[in-house]
Amino acid sequence: MPERGARTGRSPLGWVAVPLCVVYAAGVLAFLSLRFLVPAWPPLLLLFADLGPFLYAPLVLLVPLAVVSRARVAMAALAAVGAVFLVVYLPFLLPRPGAAPAPTGRPITAMTFNLGPDVSQPAGLAAAIDAAGADVVALEELYPAAAQAFAVGLAGRYPYRLLPSEPGSNGLLSRYPILEREVFRPAGVGRAALRASLQLDGSVAQVYVLHPEPPVIALRPRPGVVRPTLVAAHLEAQLADVVARASSAPGPVLVMGDLNMSDQSRPYVVMRSAMHDAFAEAGWGLGFTFPVNRRLGGLSLPGPLVRIDYIWFNDALYALEARVGCQGGSDHCYVLARLASRRPLAP
Repeated sequence: MPERGARTGRSPLGWVAVPLCVVYAAGVLAFLSLRFLVPAWPPLLLLFADLGPFLYAPLVLLVPLAVVSRARVAMAALAAVGAVFLVVYLPFLLPRPGAAPAPTGRPITAMTFNLGPDVSQPAGLAAAIDAAGADVVALEELYPAAAQAFAVGLAGRYPYRLLPSEPGSNGLLSRYPILEREVFRPAGVGRAALRASLQLDGSVAQVYVLHPEPPVIALRPRPGVVRPTLVAAHLEAQLADVVARASSAPGPVLVMGDLNMSDQSRPYVVMRSAMHDAFAEAGWGLGFTFPVNRRLGGLSLPGPLVRIDYIWFNDALYALEARVGCQGGSDHCYVLARLASRRPLAP
């Protein structure tokens, strides 16, 4: 009696490859479809969104399995996932020169840097900021020793500074005069954000510095079961509040910081609805910024592995170039973007 594998023309390895590849492909395609079809994302969808490009990591193991097994169904399923990966991420892997309208004045270079107080040294941070040469620097997780080092070592480059003494605060270094500042809680919850009005060469710009809490895993009891749930509603609400504030500003607006979200997440969609992501428009690569300079015992941990640090801008500006730099000793890489005005700045 012929064996089952011989009768169907499928090898024993194929019986393993086909269900694994088909189930994986169906899950990825379902996730991408539900992102656009479901208004309120369930916890599993939120979790998949935060995986970012690592959602496609199983391809590294499944593609060889499908090829060795010669299972056409498995290879077709993985080809569909591979095509989706290319559609989503190939633009990140190609050079993105940014928009190129006619120049209307001196470009502005912006930088955001989470200082990583657990691992960094003030001298290294100051040197990295000085070498980057940005005009405006958003600081997250500012701590007293770093604030003192910046006030002394960077005073010549940045005569205008907001360096609060409370550990974990947001700060700002600026070449431009600071006309006004405000500390507020977006949507009335979570960590405080900083807003500053800057006198640019010919206009007033609003700069927001944010560091909201990341999504959290909460235990939500139901009858007979306690189920872990990923909660990101606070992050979405905070960013929606900032977007509303930024949209009402008449001039240039920058929103910078460690936003604790991936570029495939729902909070990212909220930001993208009204703002422009500088790295997505004028950077190159996946833009990973966290974690770096982390150790477990005596071993250095790999990184960076996720993109959670951003520079956003409104329609008054456009991005000429953007990049990530991992100097300075923080557990975050900084993001640097060179921006210009779409129209002559009004006095």
